[in-house]
Amino acid sequence: MYRLPWGRFPSQIQNETVGLLTILGGKCSQLATVSRAWRSTIEPLNFAEMSLTVPRLTDLDSRFILARKRNQIRNIWFCVELKQYDCTQCENNDQDQWGLDEVDNQFIVDAFDNLFTTLSAWEPRGDLVLDISIYSPSDNQHWFKYISFSSDTDTGEPSRRGHEHGATVNDPAHGWVTGQPILAPGEHAIELTFEEIMGEEPFYDDKTERQWWRSLPSVPVVGVVLFRQQIRRRWKPVAIATCLHGSRI
Repeated sequence: MYRLPWGRFPSQIQNETVGLLTILGGKCSQLATVSRAWRSTIEPLNFAEMSLTVPRLTDLDSRFILARKRNQIRNIWFCVELKQYDCTQCENNDQDQWGLDEVDNQFIVDAFDNLFTTLSAWEPRGDLVLDISIYSPSDNQHWFKYISFSSDTDTGEPSRRGHEHGATVNDPAHGWVTGQPILAPGEHAIELTFEEIMGEEPFYDDKTERQWWRSLPSVPVVGVVLFRQQIRRRWKPVAIATCLHGSRI
């Protein structure tokens, strides 16, 4: 079979073909190697929407890519993934151990320190959408099977949904039989998944937390902040207010 090099195609066919690439969205990253024309069209699609985890935020190679492609990025889905937990925690009746522990809360603090420091160096264009998720991968493995971790702008990436689109759930120990909830979760199971973020630690009071938010660098590149409802842990009003105003987002 004779293969005609891309550069030998008539310009009209090239332009029409490249114009169709936008339909594929972020699903065509490997096609960027075909030619410079394809690369110039595909790269902005690939980097327009980015999932950013805490490990990526602290990895030198990932930070380099973020800095180099920052002008193409329009939406960041910031995923703060907490520790996993087992049934000894979802069934724990000791109220002193309910909610997020000091390790998880400090992890959240460090994550936002790193995020704001990174974004503060970007040009203040004011159009970046910052979509924030804070969750444990265990959240949909116990009582709340329906919880989803997928991005609202998912473009065919591997799903991190719960069981809502998968096989029928049978987990009688957590109140699920043939895909239906038959028992209500206990108080601690609810508290474990719906707990306040940084509710009691690491800050002594609301004043101390406000001071911390205000100490973060401003990030004028951000124009929209989304606290997604599918993530069940609750933000305190003081955190939202100070994050949006005190940090000058």
